[in-house]
Amino acid sequence: MEPEEPKGSERGRVLELVEKVSSFAVPLAVGLYAMLYIGYQDVYEVFGITPEQAGLEQATVFARLLSTLVQVFLWLLPCVGFVVGVGWLINKVTRGAAGRMINTLRELPWVAATFAALLSAAGYWAYFVVNGAPDLDANTALLLAAIVALFGLFIPYRMMRRTSTGRAGTKVLTGVLVGMGLGFFLNIMMVQGAHDIYVNGNGNEFLKIVGFKNQWATVHDGDNKPVLKDDDRALVLGEMEGAYVLYNCGTQETVRRPVEATLLGQIELDPDFSNGGKDKVEPCGYATEEGQ
Repeated sequence: MEPEEPKGSERGRVLELVEKVSSFAVPLAVGLYAMLYIGYQDVYEVFGITPEQAGLEQATVFARLLSTLVQVFLWLLPCVGFVVGVGWLINKVTRGAAGRMINTLRELPWVAATFAALLSAAGYWAYFVVNGAPDLDANTALLLAAIVALFGLFIPYRMMRRTSTGRAGTKVLTGVLVGMGLGFFLNIMMVQGAHDIYVNGNGNEFLKIVGFKNQWATVHDGDNKPVLKDDDRALVLGEMEGAYVLYNCGTQETVRRPVEATLLGQIELDPDFSNGGKDKVEPCGYATEEGQ
């Protein structure tokens, strides 16, 4: 009788799979977190301050973005599973020919380097789209990303394929750049939501996901007299060094008021200024227009 295959081999294959996935997923999460942190700075820059001036330390931002990374993972996991399922089905239909072809292509260094360069170019494409000149369209950004991939990434990736350390480095670089590319587009949604709040007080759902507190409250002084006109509400951006940081929608100004001389009332998260769609939302800056 032939000896049975040791059970440790199955465990080894599982560990090998986990190692391959983590070698790409962990750098992707690091790149995504870095870009989301920059996005947080861009959000508060809309109101003319930094996250630190609103009392947000790096530990606080990290805690908020940690839940964002978990939600992004939960959304990406079924997408990856769908792709794997389609690949499995195609492999079954072709009686294993598709799997053998993919394995053959994986062993070709030029093909592997090309695939890694194209994935990495996604990060540069997003960078050119977000930070490019106003007249830079998506097609031009795609062309620039292709040039970067061809002349700046393709040959180095091919040379790195010669050693196991180089192949591991290729996975790390590719994962970081893909995470940065995904983070750039998420930053766009964050900044758009911040601009919506700056203009009319209403943000978007993605700001909730990243943990931005769209919290509004009425502001009174120490004698309980209203500070804002008609007892309007102000956006509470945070608290720093014994002072509230508030955004006045009426004048579109960000101000600081001492905590001991400020009373906050009618505090509400993500308020609906349209009263369920019945009223027309008055854009911010109305107090300035009336003064003129």
